[in-house]
Amino acid sequence: MTTTATQGPTRTVIDAIDRLEEMVNTGRRIPLTPSVVLNEELALDLIDNARLQLPDDLTYARSVLDERQSIIDEAETAAEEILARARADAEQALTGARAEAEAIGRTAEERAQGLVADHKVLGAAKENAAEMLTEAHGEAGRIRAEADAYARQVLERLSADLDRVSTSVRNGLDALPPSSPKAPKRRRPG
Repeated sequence: MTTTATQGPTRTVIDAIDRLEEMVNTGRRIPLTPSVVLNEELALDLIDNARLQLPDDLTYARSVLDERQSIIDEAETAAEEILARARADAEQALTGARAEAEAIGRTAEERAQGLVADHKVLGAAKENAAEMLTEAHGEAGRIRAEADAYARQVLERLSADLDRVSTSVRNGLDALPPSSPKAPKRRRPG
């Protein structure tokens, strides 16, 4: 809102200063000097008016500052509450995460120990199986050798017995008279 120096009373100190500035800018210049001719009475009225408005403006400014400070205080309090809640939530989440991580760690450790134990059992079983297989191969070889030796003994005895029987048969044949031209065949009962 633009006003001129000749209009009614000012409402704020800024209005009075604006009118005084307008008077200086529109005043008549004195040639060859930087001076301006002003209406003394009007200029002094503006200055008095500014002095009168100053306490109202200061009161208003103080209330604006107080309100500003109140808003700042409320904002800081709200921010502190939000921060405290955020810290509490973060701490709770961290505690929960730590507990879960510890539980997972314990489970993993138990599982790893179980796997290690299973691995040890499996390893021992493999070693035992390998030993048993080696022993079985050795035992099979020993049994085979014994069976071969026994079979050899039986066959040697059988061969000796057959030799004796063969010798007896030959001796029996030799002891018989020479055979006649055709001997009658006997019928088998049947």
